[in-house]
Amino acid sequence: METELRHVGQKSLTLLRVGIQASIATTLTPSLIDLAQRVFNVEDIILHAGQSGNHEHLLRTKQADVAITSNPFLDMDGLERHHVLTERYLLVLPGTYDGPTDSLEAIQTRLPLVRFGDTTYAGRQIAQHLRRLRFEPDRVIQADRSSMVTSCVSTGQGFSLLTPTLLIDGLVENMSLQLKELPVSGLSRTLTVVARKEELQSFPKALAEMSKQKLMQQILSHMGDIGAMNVE
Repeated sequence: METELRHVGQKSLTLLRVGIQASIATTLTPSLIDLAQRVFNVEDIILHAGQSGNHEHLLRTKQADVAITSNPFLDMDGLERHHVLTERYLLVLPGTYDGPTDSLEAIQTRLPLVRFGDTTYAGRQIAQHLRRLRFEPDRVIQADRSSMVTSCVSTGQGFSLLTPTLLIDGLVENMSLQLKELPVSGLSRTLTVVARKEELQSFPKALAEMSKQKLMQQILSHMGDIGAMNVE
């Protein structure tokens, strides 16, 4: 009954609560609001930026109706999922770095690894992949926001592994970064629109399509071919 009352007409929602991955929130928020208001006649919008762990809590407790997230929550029933994009990690170096780039072992002799913390989904994913590769950096700096990671790298305090969408905000701010293909394979992340099944009509699918379009525009604009080649 609560769901039915929130729908007014075929394409109208009285309240929309959205969780957005923090790294893409700045890029997507204006277009998300425009889509919700102009196409779906949403009256009130509540936005939550955060990590995928935040989104899981919001969806489970019904504090969010839909999330654009890096974790599809396959263990949760009653959800619909719409693919946004899959992106491979890139090697991210300070703009002034002039050392070797052909192996992580060689780079870490000069710079510490700056990565997402183990409290984040991305951090755990990266740590697990590096363990499989038997790469154990001598020095590690952990942070829970992409802006913190990129700012450390841009000032020469370390190197990192980041995807194109995790780099957008730093490149928009003109941080001095070198982007190269990662010398190890198999590390990627997927962004997905997740919503409670059949509650929001066609909005989740439209949100996924809009998100991919806007993110690809930013990736092409700020990263060129190396960004576009690493996104599907």
